[in-house]
Amino acid sequence: MKLPLSILSLLLIVVGYSQNDRPPLPPPTHANVAYGDHPNQVIDFWKADIGARGPLAIHIHGGGFTGGSKDKINPATVTKLLNAGIHVASFEYRFIQHAKLPAAHDDVKRALQFVRSKAREWAINTELIGAFGGSAGAQLSGYLAFHDDMADPDSEDPISRHSTRLYCVALSGAQSTMDLNWWVGNIPGYDEPHVTGERYWDASGASLEEAIWEGSIINHISPDDPPVYMSYSMAPDARIPEDPKRARGWKIHHVNFGIALQQKLRAAGVEATLDYPGPKTRYSSAAEFLIDKLAWKNQRSLYEDYEPGVFSKDGDEIAYQLLRPRNFDPSQKYPLVLFLHGSGGRGPANIRNLTDADVPARLATNAVSGSHEAFYLVPQCPGPFTWADADWIRERPGGRPSKQPILLDLVDHMGESEAIDSSRLYVTGLSMGGYGTFSAVAARPQFWAAAAPVCGGWQVEDASKFVDTPLWLFHGDQDRAVSVQYSRDMDRAIRSAGGDVQYTEYPGVGHNSWLNAYWEDTLWDWMFDQRRK
Repeated sequence: MKLPLSILSLLLIVVGYSQNDRPPLPPPTHANVAYGDHPNQVIDFWKADIGARGPLAIHIHGGGFTGGSKDKINPATVTKLLNAGIHVASFEYRFIQHAKLPAAHDDVKRALQFVRSKAREWAINTELIGAFGGSAGAQLSGYLAFHDDMADPDSEDPISRHSTRLYCVALSGAQSTMDLNWWVGNIPGYDEPHVTGERYWDASGASLEEAIWEGSIINHISPDDPPVYMSYSMAPDARIPEDPKRARGWKIHHVNFGIALQQKLRAAGVEATLDYPGPKTRYSSAAEFLIDKLAWKNQRSLYEDYEPGVFSKDGDEIAYQLLRPRNFDPSQKYPLVLFLHGSGGRGPANIRNLTDADVPARLATNAVSGSHEAFYLVPQCPGPFTWADADWIRERPGGRPSKQPILLDLVDHMGESEAIDSSRLYVTGLSMGGYGTFSAVAARPQFWAAAAPVCGGWQVEDASKFVDTPLWLFHGDQDRAVSVQYSRDMDRAIRSAGGDVQYTEYPGVGHNSWLNAYWEDTLWDWMFDQRRK
């Protein structure tokens, strides 16, 4: 028996703004980039202002496979994602008047692989790619999320070797199945199919049945699927709208599709949030879900004890996260640990400074903050800036302006507004933050009780500026990003100048020596033993 497919089952959900009050869409960093030969096989890409590779949220528009446009992406959503340090892409694909299904499915698969092939050029973290879309776009997003990886590792085409899997997916008004017989039995008011599958699919007879099964996202759910957020505009017991046009859209985007998806996802052990009017859910929008999964890497609970803040002075400002002493006693004074992230922590939103290199999560553990009561301050350097402040830093190729003046003002502010022991101020950081640690000590040679630069560096001519501050340097001998010679030279120069310095070099370790250094319990014991006289 032929299984018909409704053209209306895949219409775009139109929500939000009218054309008159819709905010402008930010101009793409790269517009209409071709991933195929057809005019519809193009991508728009917006780059977030971050310092290293970042996550990506892909928008796939709806429109019943007969229309719609990548340009209809919600400008407010684009802005919100960019401000959270998430790149955004919007895919266009062929409609059925160009090529029948599964051409659209093939297109979004190819577009995703193409985007992954641009990871270096566009600074994309290929492990953190999510998708979102409405109606037809939700089906295509779900197809990528639930289908087994369609990469061909043996292909002569390098793009085809890239993975098609996603890290998370947000579906709006998604149809769980294209089998309209299921619709008749499960969707209120949908009494009979009204369009044949041949209208959409390049198949007939038994092949059509197979195509419809393959195109129904519920059939691809498995335990290894990514977290899912689904939103619908009606409750399960809502009444059918009286207006025929509204009723038509209401039926083809009914929450019963989401209920069926959620049941199968949860049976497979996959995280699935179903949002509709009435019950309170963890997320209130697709953007909020994507930020939690992509920007926070689905690990926000690791940082729940940090308090976000913004400090302003003289027209400048700096965002920060503050971890307070666990058993705070207002009658006591506590040390302050300033942690400076590397270049990958730069950006907006006050998030990547926590998530980029695992160290702030380490600070929040029993091994560090549970054993050493202190204030732990984790500021964020904006994308165009760096921590270190020195002429030789600015004059290097790719030199950036420094945030050190406002950073040191923030430290002073913390000392004035919090119960901080001024004799126990510590600074540490990794990579760019390792340079920043040296720079902070050089700027205030008799201010810090101790400093621990990790995979950083400085110029040996300034060695005398470090003799009054105990230092412990860390580096991996296989570091290809910041030469280990920087730490070796600074160790020798500071010793020669009469300074108190220790140096640990990790054999066989590359740039990420912070995963060794900050997990050394002896580092924290040493640090908290130091006091400024």
